[in-house]
Amino acid sequence: MKSVRTRILSLVTLALSASMAGLVLAAAPAGASTGVVVADQQFKWFYWIGIILALSMILWLIVTAAGYYVRVMRPKYRGRHQS
Repeated sequence: MKSVRTRILSLVTLALSASMAGLVLAAAPAGASTGVVVADQQFKWFYWIGIILALSMILWLIVTAAGYYVRVMRPKYRGRHQS
């Protein structure tokens, strides 16, 4: 049986690697080969929200995985009622 720290570390590692894989896949430019301008100078101010949304998604995944572990997995392996 794994220790609690090992399980939490594996959940965090899994969440971070999944989010990084999603970011890498999403980073491919959609119109790179078409020569179409995706954003003009007047729309550059929209890019700041992307960083905030990506970080909040990563944080949400970590909190969800930790909450699942605390409410479901830990009581299951300790013989208590699961919520």
